[in-house]
Amino acid sequence: MASSRTISPPPARFEAAVAVIDSHGAALMRTARRHSLCSDDAEDAYQRALEILLAKAPPCELPRLAAWMHTVTKREAMAVRRARERLLGARLGAHRDGEPTGLDSLPAERPGPAERAERRERVARSSEALAALKPQERRALVLKAQGYSYAEIQQLCGWTYTKVNRCMAEGRKRFLELFAAIYGG
Repeated sequence: MASSRTISPPPARFEAAVAVIDSHGAALMRTARRHSLCSDDAEDAYQRALEILLAKAPPCELPRLAAWMHTVTKREAMAVRRARERLLGARLGAHRDGEPTGLDSLPAERPGPAERAERRERVARSSEALAALKPQERRALVLKAQGYSYAEIQQLCGWTYTKVNRCMAEGRKRFLELFAAIYGG
């Protein structure tokens, strides 16, 4: 009959594991992220590497053990990545509507270079359109964008409700017209 006890690592191995995690945990997680498709896979790989550390860590100095753990973490991340690619294999190699799909077409946590460039362009055009507004319209729109209510804008600027409402309405209309003109050509 099998015992339900769990086998714990020897005390020296446990202390070494704690020392590696304390001093190199963040770097090990970065290694896992660098070689994984997503952050969940990186966490899985890091956890698997820690299990290997507790079960099979060689008796050696901390710097050498940390280097060993980087290798183990990298290999585990790549193993998780291969498993994920096999799972998604049919979709990764397929061509759809003449566009190749692959790892680049997987959803990512961060925008890619093209999306970042487009976002920067849109922000620059928005800034240009905002700069072309009347100062009071610009002030009202900026305050509203910062989360102030109409009443708070009235207090801050010393305006009537009608003036705040007019600046907001005219400012929005002019901003959209200017943005369309700038962005369109």
